[in-house]
Amino acid sequence: MKREIKNLFFFGFIFIIIIFFTCCSKKKKEEVNLKNEKFTGFSLKHFSHNCLLTLYGESAEITENKNTKISSPTLSLKTETEIIEIKTDKEGKGEIKVDPENKKLKEIIITGKVIILYKDKKTENVTMEIICGKATYIEAKKEMIFEENPLIKRGKNKFSGERIIYNIDKNTIEIKGNVNVEIYPEEGTGK
Repeated sequence: MKREIKNLFFFGFIFIIIIFFTCCSKKKKEEVNLKNEKFTGFSLKHFSHNCLLTLYGESAEITENKNTKISSPTLSLKTETEIIEIKTDKEGKGEIKVDPENKKLKEIIITGKVIILYKDKKTENVTMEIICGKATYIEAKKEMIFEENPLIKRGKNKFSGERIIYNIDKNTIEIKGNVNVEIYPEEGTGK
């Protein structure tokens, strides 16, 4: 009986080694087969200077050009001073574009009914809200671009245009095309 158990463990061990080496030798083939794979419960964390980017989605699919398409994406971007949360409705889509040469993040594009909340990092109070049909994060420029009827609400104030560009490092907003601005005096200033 002991000999049969030893033989069972020995053959099990050999079987595991064979599978391990077979999997390792087929690594290149598996990488190629990752195209058009679909994953559920997708999440990605990306660290960059002064910034943590976290992306979640119901599912993700790696495309032939090695980009990733995400359904119902949620993006969180944390800087030294604020938290930026981006959400979509169930029909929302996202895409991660990666530089094929250095395999680094280039862009994240989110479409659908996109809602962006800017929160103070210390208090977590909402300081600004943006609604749009398309939001693009560009890693090289550290910019968020809002298109398709973007509207910014900051307190009672409202800003809209065809395209709104937010530079994360400089903390500046640029509005282009059909600019509409509604600014109300702050309460208690008497002006």
